[in-house]
Amino acid sequence: MIKNRNIIIAFCCSALLLSGCSADGNLTASEEPLTELTEPETETIPETESETEFIWTEPPTEPPTPENVFINCQSVVEVNSNLTVADFVTSANVTLKDESAPVDTGRIGTFQITIPYLYGQESREETFTYQVKDTTPPLILNDGQNAYIKTGEVFDLRELIGYGDNYDTNLTLTYDGDVDTAVQGNYMLSAHLTDSSGNQSTCRLEVAVADEKPSSYSGEPVNFADFKKQYASKYNSFAGVDVSSWQGYVDYDALKRAGCEFVIMRIGKSTEGNLVEDSYFEYNFNSAKEAGMKIGVYFYSADNDESQIRADADWIAQRLNGEKLDFPIAFDWEDFTDFQHYGINLHDLNLLWDAFHDQMQKNGYESMLYASKFYLQNVWENPDSDTVWLAHYTEQTDYDGNYFLWQRCNTGYVDGIDGYADFDVFIEQTESESDTEDSTEAPEIPEVPETPAIEEN
Repeated sequence: MIKNRNIIIAFCCSALLLSGCSADGNLTASEEPLTELTEPETETIPETESETEFIWTEPPTEPPTPENVFINCQSVVEVNSNLTVADFVTSANVTLKDESAPVDTGRIGTFQITIPYLYGQESREETFTYQVKDTTPPLILNDGQNAYIKTGEVFDLRELIGYGDNYDTNLTLTYDGDVDTAVQGNYMLSAHLTDSSGNQSTCRLEVAVADEKPSSYSGEPVNFADFKKQYASKYNSFAGVDVSSWQGYVDYDALKRAGCEFVIMRIGKSTEGNLVEDSYFEYNFNSAKEAGMKIGVYFYSADNDESQIRADADWIAQRLNGEKLDFPIAFDWEDFTDFQHYGINLHDLNLLWDAFHDQMQKNGYESMLYASKFYLQNVWENPDSDTVWLAHYTEQTDYDGNYFLWQRCNTGYVDGIDGYADFDVFIEQTESESDTEDSTEAPEIPEVPETPAIEEN
C-alpha cells in the first residue's frame, strides 16, 4: 500500500511542476517558484502492464458491531391487518432484505417471523415473536334501516339487521326491547353485537310491524338535463346512466338525443354459483354501441367462494369475447343486509374482490370496485389503491377518497327510459384539478349507510 501511495505522490508532483512552466521551460510571471519536493527513498517497483492504471475506491461503510445491531418490531398487531415487513419493523440500523414480504396476521395467537437482513455484505436473519389480537368491534352493516316484519310472522332480528366482523364469522346478537308481531306499529330496539374477543357494537333501530312494507324515501327526482349541466360541465366530464333488466326496453336514440354520453349495463349476476346473464344485456350492448355511446359493464355478485368468483370473471371475459369497453368492469357485491349468512368475514370479502380483479386482468380486462361511501370507508380495506365507482346519493359528495365514477342518484328521469334511472358522472380531472380544494369537497352531510341502487336479488 505504501509503495502505491508513493507512486501517486510522484505523479502528482510531476503534474504540478509541469503546470508552472512555459513552453521554453521558464517560470510564468503569474506563478511563484515551486518548492522542490524530494521523494523519500522507496523500494523500486518493477513495472508491469497490469500496473499502468491505479483506481482508488471508498472503503465499504463498516457495519455496526454484532452486539450493536438492532431491529425493533411491533409486539402486538391487529388480526387481518395486511402488514408487510416494512410496517412491522419500527426501526433498524441494518438493511432489511425484503421489506414488502407479508407478515402473517390471519389468525389470533402468538407467532414468530424470521426477517433476513444485510450485515455489511453478509446476509443474516433474526427471528421475532409477536402476538396477533382482535381489538376491532364488529360492524353493523345495515342498522335496521326500513326494518319491516309482516303482521303475524315470527320475529328474528338476524333477518332485519346486517352485520359482520374483520375476523369472526359467527357473532352473538342480542337486543333490548320487545316486538309484538300481532300488533301493528313501530317498535324501538337496542341491538348488541359481540365477537369472540369481547369487542362489542351497539345500535338503535326501529322495527315496523305492518301488512305491507312501508315505502322508502330515496331522494328528489332529478332531471337529466339539469344533472348534466350541474355536474358534467363543472367537472369537464361525461354524464351517463347505468341500466339492467329493471329498466326494461331503453330507447338509445332518444337517450343519446337527451345528452347521455355513456351507459354502464349489467352483464349478469351470480348467487351461490348460479350464474345468469342479464336478460337485456345483448340488446343494451348492441343498441348503445350503434347509438355511438361509451360503454361499460358491471357484474352483480352474491358469491362467497374464490373459485366461483374467478369462474365468474372467466365467464364475463368469454361473454365479451374481446369486445372493447370504455370503462373497467365493475364488481358489485352489496348484499350486506344478509352478510351474516354468507359464512365469511369482512377480510374474506376483500379477498374475493382481489380475486375478481386478478382474474379479470388475466383475461385482459381491467376492473373497478362499485360501493357506496359508507362501505368504502368501513368495509373495503384499500379503496384508494383501487379504481372506484362511488355511489353516494347527495347533491355534492363529501367522500374524500379516490374515485373516477360517481353514481349521483337513483331517482333520475330522462328521455328513453321509463321510470327512474341511476345517473352517473365520469370525473375526468387533471392532476392539477385533483389537487384543488373545491374539486371534490362539499359541506358536511349527515352520514346514512346506503344500499346502492343497482342491486337486484
